[in-house]
Amino acid sequence: MERSYWIHRISHIAEISYPLLDNNYLSYGFSDFEHEGYIEAVRSEDGWSYLEQQFMEYWGELPRSRYQLWHFIAEMKAGDWVLVPTYGEFSIYEILEDQPLMVKDISDVEIKNWNGENIQRNKEGYLINEDGEQIDLGFARRVKPIFKGISRYDYADSDLTSRLKVRQTNVNINDLADNVLAALDKVRSNNPIRFRKELELLEPKICEIIQTKLNPDKFEYLVKWYFDRIGASSVVIPPKNSSEKVDYEDVDVVATFDLLKTIYYVQVKQYRGETNIWAAEQISHLKELTDGSDRQDDGYTRVYWVLSSSETFSQDCINKARESNVQLIDGNSFASMLIDAGFLGISDF
Repeated sequence: MERSYWIHRISHIAEISYPLLDNNYLSYGFSDFEHEGYIEAVRSEDGWSYLEQQFMEYWGELPRSRYQLWHFIAEMKAGDWVLVPTYGEFSIYEILEDQPLMVKDISDVEIKNWNGENIQRNKEGYLINEDGEQIDLGFARRVKPIFKGISRYDYADSDLTSRLKVRQTNVNINDLADNVLAALDKVRSNNPIRFRKELELLEPKICEIIQTKLNPDKFEYLVKWYFDRIGASSVVIPPKNSSEKVDYEDVDVVATFDLLKTIYYVQVKQYRGETNIWAAEQISHLKELTDGSDRQDDGYTRVYWVLSSSETFSQDCINKARESNVQLIDGNSFASMLIDAGFLGISDF
C-alpha cells in the first residue's frame, strides 16, 4: 500500500506528549472518547457517522478538530510517515501499526513528564494529575524515528517550510512527498540547501543558451560584460582585421585590472561539441609575440584564456594549452562564473 505523509503538531499536554514520543508513542488528546470500543467503531464502515454522533453526545457540537481526530484514528496507517514540527526543526517518524491504541493501554513504557516523574493512573488505568483529574491524552500510535531534529533552515524548501507552519494539529501532505524525500536525502548526505549551490542547477541551461541563442559577436560582448561586472578597469574587443596583426595570432577580448596589475587576453569561441586545437594555437601565438615585446616591462602580469561555449576540449587543445600555459574555460565553467558575477557579494545561505 502506498505510503501517506502527514504533519502532526504536538501542542497539547506537551510535558507528557514529548516524553511519550521519546518512547516511540505519538499521542493525541480527546480523552473524552477514550473508552472501550471507540477506536474499532470509528474505523468501521460507518465510522464517520459514529465519530460525529459521539461529538454531539459528549460535546454538543461538531468542531473542526473532529477532522484531525478522524485523520489520527481512521486514516493514518502502518508505513505512513509523520513529520512532527518543533521550534526550528522537524522530525520524521514511521507509523508501525494500522490501528492506534488508547493511551491508558500503553503498558510497555513508564509514562513520565519532562521532569522524569511518573504519571499516576486511576484504577481504570487513565492518566491523572495530582488532583486526581483525568489528563487529556486519549489516543496514541506506535512509531519509530526515521530522522530526528532536522533543521528547517538547512533542509526544508519553501513549500515544506510553509506547510510546517500549519495551525491544525495534523494534516495530510501527500502533495509534498517529493519535498519530504528531498529533505531527508539532503540531511542524510549532509548537503544543506544553499542558495549558491542551488544556482548550479542553472549552469547547463545557461551554457545551452550561449550555444544555441548567441552568435559569436554577442558571445564576445557577454564576455566583455563579465569582465566589466567583476571590476575591470577597461575591457576592449579588438578589431578583427587589425593592421597590427603579425600572423595568425588572435584575441577577442582584452580586460585590464589596473589595481591588480593584470591583463587578460581571451580567445572566445562560440562552439558546440568539442573545441579543437586551433583556439589554443591562436592565443598561444599571441602569447609568444607578447612575451617578446617591450610591453613586458610595464609591470603587468598577462593571463591567457581560451573561453569556449562548448563543454569539452580536444586532447590536442588541452596539450597545447598546457604547453603554452594557457587556461581553458568551458561553457559550464563560464556559466558558473556568470552566476557568481551576477550575484557578486551575496553570502552563502
